[in-house]
Amino acid sequence: MLSPEEVVALLRENGSLWQVAPGVVGLRGPVVSLVREIESALLEIARGETPDEWIAPAGVAFETLERAKYFASFPQWLTAASHLSGDESVLAEIASSATPADSARRSLAPPDVLLPPAICYSTYAALADSTIPSTVMMTAQGTCWRHEGARHVPLQRGWAFTMREIVCVGPERDVKGFLDRSVEMVGALERAFGLDCELVVASDPFFAPTARGRAALQRIKALKHELQFRFADGSPLAIASFNDHELFFGEAFNIALADGTPAWSGCVAFGIERWLLAILATYGIDPANWPLSAPAAGRFEFLGASDT
Repeated sequence: MLSPEEVVALLRENGSLWQVAPGVVGLRGPVVSLVREIESALLEIARGETPDEWIAPAGVAFETLERAKYFASFPQWLTAASHLSGDESVLAEIASSATPADSARRSLAPPDVLLPPAICYSTYAALADSTIPSTVMMTAQGTCWRHEGARHVPLQRGWAFTMREIVCVGPERDVKGFLDRSVEMVGALERAFGLDCELVVASDPFFAPTARGRAALQRIKALKHELQFRFADGSPLAIASFNDHELFFGEAFNIALADGTPAWSGCVAFGIERWLLAILATYGIDPANWPLSAPAAGRFEFLGASDT
């Protein structure tokens, strides 16, 4: 098994990976085909739960994250989207500057939108202040942004990374049933890939002292689980998370069930680049050794292997 550092070094060496800023990387070559195979496998899991696939907005409103109490929970991760002013004098100064990149940085307007730290916030915003007659199940994939300062490591901990989510909003029994099924299906996928993983109780890194008590509550009530891949040295890498939000988002976004009570919600999230890293660490960077080279027909038969 390769270490994550060895994987990244080999990908850099053959030109398959490059970095434009800490935690912002590009990929090319055969490894992109492996990414597409991983995405297809995860999409098949998602489609086993719901045909309702969304294209989530590329940005999220400040007000949406305020409503979700994000600023009291994870403000350390936020990244904003800005733009240049249309003022001609500002644009002329940038265009004539000896260092236009620096001038452009200094001239950016206050941001109007945030880059999404997770896909699911778009679901709750779309359903806000409504009554859902039946359980809503959706899935989406998109680029998420979480700025973690000096902790950024290519493929392991990106400032920008790709996330596939499946979100369930409805009665408690439906959400808990969905999360139970998802653990089984993702476990089957992990075993089919031949990855060394374990399911563990986890908690989110809440920032504010008033919010950190929620992390303890998550652990006590086992509301968050992670599927953790293990490198050869035993260090963990969370490649999927299973999250029971209980009534938090239903109440925060005023999403009601048909009987007028707040909706329960839960989601399953997959980090695409982390699945890629886990497979490359296990099998190396030679495409001939990758576990997804079988013909498409029957490739994902294991997804139906659950007894439930």
